[in-house]
Amino acid sequence: MYLHIPFCRINCNFCSLHRSLLRDDGELESYLSALLRELGEFGDHLGILGSPRMSTLYIGGGTPSVLRIEQLNRLLDRVAVFAPQGVPVEATIECAPDAGRDAAYWTSFLGALATRTRLPITRISVGIQAWRDHALRRMGRGSTKRAVIELLRAADCLLPSYNVDFILGYPREECTVAGQAVEILEAVHDLRELGFSLPSVSVYQLWDVEEIPVLRRRPHEMPSADAVIEALWTIQQGLYGMGYVPGAGTTFVRGEEHRHRWTVHRCREFRHLGFGSGSYSFLPGGFVQRGRDVDGYKRVLSAPHVSWTEIDDRLNTVFRLTAEDVEIRRIIVGLRSGTPVPLVEADAVESLRLGELRDKTRRLCRSGVLEERTGMIALSEDAFMLTNAVSAFLHPADVPRNSAGSAL
Repeated sequence: MYLHIPFCRINCNFCSLHRSLLRDDGELESYLSALLRELGEFGDHLGILGSPRMSTLYIGGGTPSVLRIEQLNRLLDRVAVFAPQGVPVEATIECAPDAGRDAAYWTSFLGALATRTRLPITRISVGIQAWRDHALRRMGRGSTKRAVIELLRAADCLLPSYNVDFILGYPREECTVAGQAVEILEAVHDLRELGFSLPSVSVYQLWDVEEIPVLRRRPHEMPSADAVIEALWTIQQGLYGMGYVPGAGTTFVRGEEHRHRWTVHRCREFRHLGFGSGSYSFLPGGFVQRGRDVDGYKRVLSAPHVSWTEIDDRLNTVFRLTAEDVEIRRIIVGLRSGTPVPLVEADAVESLRLGELRDKTRRLCRSGVLEERTGMIALSEDAFMLTNAVSAFLHPADVPRNSAGSAL
């Protein structure tokens, strides 16, 4: 399950996600009321006791840590009815370092969430993004290196696992993409030297898309593809040297126990239900997209007698995939999970697109980017940070990447 909180207290100029600046707490409270109602109507529609049980939870945004403890407890209490009794659920919330919040604040905040009797938070994801204060200021961040350390002090003591994020490729006149790779490794080294466990580290690339404000203004400063690949290689080899191993997506972990189960599950099982404005869901035979419209979302959920059927009809756009599309998605997205996926059956290929996919995977196997393991294929360890490039290469040549039906 994914819950979207589309509000932030700062406006980062690298972000393309669905979010807006929080104007007042009343705005946040009205949105939370709508989200709680949606979850309640969904549960009533399924019949709680007979519904599928939740295995992982991710609260993302935006900045979910703008919610107060009391608000998060109300949200988690509502979601807890979907959790199986006596079975641990991996529950993650995104947290943003803030110069106004110290270790004592984060100890209280995370401690209250981690010690819940039912559905405690077990993992957080911290957006560090850069390790130089001047770079953070340019990004529009309200945090500093010191603020990151204050948050991680609490996380290290209170949670069994957590993740930190870095951005690669942000336009910086004083630092090339190669220099940013070195800075990311320096950050991990410095934090480890300070005694932090850093069980999980993610590195995200900025893509040249219209939704990212800084790239709209400075597209000429995007690094070349070759420079990015060299930087990714530097990061990969540096983290391997520090004892990290491939996780899922572009995340390195210090052991299998820190692999993000939510990412693996949605990339392999395609049973990922999203709630809130702008969310999306993966289904075995398709996917569901919501519009990025907070006011419209609240308007639908504020109707006095709205049913789940009406909510579903008014908010959700459903894209159904053909059997061929499902097979292509299974391979492309499944490889992102960091675990082997079955090969395309060579003798069963009847379509041009599946034939194209089969031929491309064979080519990547010959080059060493993919490796075969008894009828299965997986990204090789040396090619782990090429996940995004591999996905783009395997995508069908005759399907535009920006069309709704091609979000495989």
